[in-house]
Amino acid sequence: MKEKNTSYHYPKHPEEIKFPIYPGQLSGISRLHAAKSLFTATKSRLAEKLEKRYEKGVVLTSSGSAALVLALTYSGAGPGKEVILSSFNCPNVIDAVLQCGATPVFAQLEFDLSLSVSDARKKATRHTCAIILTHVYGRSENPEIIDWARANGIYIIDDAAQAMFTKQAGVYAGGLGDFGILSFGPSKPLASIGGGALIATKDFLCQQDRLPMEQRRQVIADYKHYMKNQRMQALMKRKHPQPILYVMKKTGLVPSMKVSKLEVLPQSPSVVSVLRMHPSREAIIEYQMSKIDQLIKASAKNIETARERFEQEETTYGVQMIQPKEGECLNYLTIVFPQEEERYACSVYLAEKGIQTCWNYLPLDLIPIYQTYATQADENPLWKRVLSLPFKPPLTEEQTRQIAETVLKYAEHQNKN
Repeated sequence: MKEKNTSYHYPKHPEEIKFPIYPGQLSGISRLHAAKSLFTATKSRLAEKLEKRYEKGVVLTSSGSAALVLALTYSGAGPGKEVILSSFNCPNVIDAVLQCGATPVFAQLEFDLSLSVSDARKKATRHTCAIILTHVYGRSENPEIIDWARANGIYIIDDAAQAMFTKQAGVYAGGLGDFGILSFGPSKPLASIGGGALIATKDFLCQQDRLPMEQRRQVIADYKHYMKNQRMQALMKRKHPQPILYVMKKTGLVPSMKVSKLEVLPQSPSVVSVLRMHPSREAIIEYQMSKIDQLIKASAKNIETARERFEQEETTYGVQMIQPKEGECLNYLTIVFPQEEERYACSVYLAEKGIQTCWNYLPLDLIPIYQTYATQADENPLWKRVLSLPFKPPLTEEQTRQIAETVLKYAEHQNKN
């Protein structure tokens, strides 16, 4: 943390780096349908549809974190137990482990971003009760780690928050382990107003106590917050007179959209309420499920458009794109720079062109409140060089191509200098 202003691990001028915008990510849902869902919905077929997709039982929860806490609890996580996970991860994952009272153990990633089988085996002990697979950037996980864990009585929690539509050997991510996790937050593959799901065998779930339900007012609050951000993001794109935007920011009418994730580090572990999903939230997500095939197809086209453009210039400038494997649906369009400092410089360049970027996660072992669980310098070599770009619908193929070309213009400019 002492090198915050001099190290490329952190933005030197975070006000110049923006969060990514996810416009229209309610997947085409109309306000009329949303209003009807929020105030009149009493039941949905969402769980049934997910059970058909995964051929397992499903419990709908108030958040993905709530589903993860449940999975950890059912895996026996608690005081005296250990849970293995990647340190290149969302803080919500380690917070769920800590909420259960277990000790997190960080394992390395392979170059393809799957959890290292050899490192997980090295760090497993007789106290290890579970391994969490998080599909970084939506990538596939190594099936060998699943076979090894089961042979050694260790539960696999398949966290598909970043990879809901990715398939491995014909199975959707989330269905690969003993327990699966889905999340429906605004930046997830099926972007919504929040909510989650726990996937497990039907026989097992039938033996568990029924969860209390979240309140309708929380769903309404989440929807209002989401729509406010959408309106404010649209407003920030317009050429308003500077004094007006200044006043709106000072009064809190415009949220800060120019803050890097690396500047919003958690000050303490969060604790989530483990609740069942309200029918209103179910109805909104169920409607969005009907748009899934269209969303996947459009996203795949945009990824292919970007791939073709970056592939042409990779040998010239060394800027690589993380490519999807067969069956993968990436949740991020992520590029890798040859030098660490280029991520920051390119972020600023793109921000000046109106293109927002995402620095993704700071490794958990470098966040002060989690450093006590780090046993060695265990960072992934890619994290300082990766940058995620917007590509999801309603962005078009033309807009995606323009974003890729803008990155390569930056690289061309740097190469000349």
